[in-house]
Amino acid sequence: MPAAGPSPSVTCPRFNRVHQPQAGLPVVVDLTNARSTAAHPSAKPSIQISPAERLRPPPKKELPRICEKPTITVHPGDLGKLDKFRQDRHHLSPDWHDAYKPIRAHNEGLNGRAKGHRINIADPKKRLAHGRVAQSILLALMICMINLQILHDWTRTSSSELIEADCGQDYDGLTPMPLTTNGIPPPTD
Repeated sequence: MPAAGPSPSVTCPRFNRVHQPQAGLPVVVDLTNARSTAAHPSAKPSIQISPAERLRPPPKKELPRICEKPTITVHPGDLGKLDKFRQDRHHLSPDWHDAYKPIRAHNEGLNGRAKGHRINIADPKKRLAHGRVAQSILLALMICMINLQILHDWTRTSSSELIEADCGQDYDGLTPMPLTTNGIPPPTD
């Protein structure tokens, strides 16, 4: 909850009325340190309530549910149409890591291929056509080439016999360029 916990991000008058904060010793704030100044409760934005509510605060049972308890439990099915965004695994738990680590590694591997030195979809010089449609078609063709590269590399590494057409040539039939020590081709004039 934004108004509760060890480091609240907002100040809520309702929450402070229901859950009386413990009065401690006054804290000296170093105004030259931006971090400590921003961490002080008085520097947090305040939730605005109406003047009528300030003069006549409603009883506890009429306040929103979030003001009664610092946490709310959401059960499966409580979110309605937003239920598809619910995660069954606790964030960063070992079960969560087991489920999402392979997916992330796979995505990052594909991103590395897409932004590699063979086909770099991030380089605008590789897509010189003007217009959204032309850019989308060129991007689709580049991704198609990436998929062909993946299939070609898989065929080369998984086949037990050498493919006769390979004979020291790259996937496009051209002789590969010599690479420097960092794996990038030398600059051409």
